[in-house]
Amino acid sequence: MITIEQLRYVRLGTRDLPAAADFATRILGLQLVERTPQQATFRSDFRDHTLVYVAGDPSEQAVGFELRDEDAFQAALAALAERGIQATPGTAEEAALRKVKAFAAVRDPSGNRIELVLRPMQSGWRFHPTRDSGVTGLEAVALRGTAGEADGDFWTRLLGGRVSDWVGDAAYIRFDGGAHHRLAVHPAATAGVLAVEYRVEGVNQLMQNKYFLQASQVRIVHGPGRRPTSEQMFLTFAGPDGVLFSYVTEGEGAIDEARHRPRQFPRERGSFCSWGSESAIPEFA
Repeated sequence: MITIEQLRYVRLGTRDLPAAADFATRILGLQLVERTPQQATFRSDFRDHTLVYVAGDPSEQAVGFELRDEDAFQAALAALAERGIQATPGTAEEAALRKVKAFAAVRDPSGNRIELVLRPMQSGWRFHPTRDSGVTGLEAVALRGTAGEADGDFWTRLLGGRVSDWVGDAAYIRFDGGAHHRLAVHPAATAGVLAVEYRVEGVNQLMQNKYFLQASQVRIVHGPGRRPTSEQMFLTFAGPDGVLFSYVTEGEGAIDEARHRPRQFPRERGSFCSWGSESAIPEFA
């Protein structure tokens, strides 16, 4: 079984790189690290970057997960080969763009591109956002899944994730034990990145961002609310190219791995928000 250390980054294709870069800095409140004609990278915490916009097809997306060391990386490649899953090693040029020592790309059963990375770059400088958004780091990613139980098998039996809770057949999965979940997989008609979530300092920052988004005419699609699963407060809003973004705060901390058992919530409005906030997210309908 492959052991994932932590979530590292999300790469999103965009047909309008300048507009996407403006959203990431002016609206989302991240720090621009580097920009070329082909891509723009953004920081949110100790990692060199957690979000990348790449000029091109919006359907070209990837989520990066870190493995511990070279032995773990080679063991992961062997485990994938044993399961008959093709892993495509990245070229030296591709690794340099991601600022990692090496990586291999695989597809989950739904077709989402997952990049397993070795020795990703850290930053020695304090994260300095472009506005006072209160962002403290990349928290989680939500994916659309089309393969049902095969997706669950991929993320748990192969990649070592542990299901924290279920809402209908949507799975909230943890890897590092430091949070309720780092990945959510929601049943959908098509695959892709549904949402990218960033943690903010507290309730005040979440509400300040709500009013900032409203003043900036950014569409809020869910919240403010609180998730019955993780107890996180959240605010979800529309980003470029059909990808959603969320600010989250509070919620469960480290989980007792020996005692925790996943709970089953019904697939209904109250299971996504205990406050009953309206949602315009089809996957939550």
